[in-house]
Amino acid sequence: MRKGSVKQLQNSLFDSTFNVVGIIGRNNNDDLKNSVIDDKGNINWTNAYNIFTWQQYVNDIDAIRKKLLGRNGRINLYGQSGGGLLVHQYLSVYGKFVDKAFTGAAVNYYLDSESGINHDKFWEETCDQDSTFSIRFSQLINKNYFSRDLIAMLFQRQNFFVKPDSLVYERNKLLNLLLMNDTASINDYKAKYQIKDILSFYDSPDGIPIKVRLFEFLLPLLKSFKIETYKLRPDIENLYFSSLQLIEVFNKNQIKPIQINLDHLHLLETDVFILSGRWDHTADYRSQIALASIYRNHYLFIANDNHTFISLKNGGFYNKLLIAFLKYGKQDILFANIIRNCESYRWIE
Repeated sequence: MRKGSVKQLQNSLFDSTFNVVGIIGRNNNDDLKNSVIDDKGNINWTNAYNIFTWQQYVNDIDAIRKKLLGRNGRINLYGQSGGGLLVHQYLSVYGKFVDKAFTGAAVNYYLDSESGINHDKFWEETCDQDSTFSIRFSQLINKNYFSRDLIAMLFQRQNFFVKPDSLVYERNKLLNLLLMNDTASINDYKAKYQIKDILSFYDSPDGIPIKVRLFEFLLPLLKSFKIETYKLRPDIENLYFSSLQLIEVFNKNQIKPIQINLDHLHLLETDVFILSGRWDHTADYRSQIALASIYRNHYLFIANDNHTFISLKNGGFYNKLLIAFLKYGKQDILFANIIRNCESYRWIE
């Protein structure tokens, strides 16, 4: 977390009855980031990985827990997307110290890989809606107007700025502009989708821990990943292009990543709420079902929603679910009442 963000989280997600603790993580530690950069500006990615790997963050969280509550103190955890994965990574090591945990759209490509799930459904969805998309995309690749990494990033970022029911239209519109080599419009998209800001961030010291994290997301998929020239997987390809430096040192056996160990999580007494979005383009709802099933005391809610849970948040129910679960637990009548009020947001097959 960044300095000053705890108060905002206290007010927007929780309420005054919670003692919200945020850790200014090592990703915000300038001394650590600068320690892996030499005098010429070169980054030692082996050292960067060892400093910013998930095990370090998990140990940092537990050090704070012990500092605040003592050796056996128990905490509640909340995280969404990559933060959700970090919650489950913490549970895999220190789960006995967690009373309740709530995660939304927790990325876990280990489960995707093990289950044969392809969370990146861009190509199938788009081509099913428009049979000419694949032909025009092949034409774009042959013209070589734009780099592959930019194309992937444009379509990946589009998910965050376009409503689901408009995606197919907007994808076709973007493809046509790329085919016309309309650089002015593409530059407008780069600004609108914050691509320029993201790339600038990646190239700064602040981007070092982010790239390590993106590499850890991608790692379980690497053994079966390859770029298919005439087929686009923007979510996965964007992860790949963003973590190339880490992939290089991994292929040279200069880092030894440790995967999350899920084997013993069924032994935990922790109450775990798994919130999933049926139309999530990043954390597939099927792997979220598998994730929930690992925990003995879980509650799974599949929302008719996307990765950021726009509908639940606009309806004012996202934080109500979070508060009710962490405050009362899944067995309490007050939690059951909130769930009942959320039924209209649940996805039904």
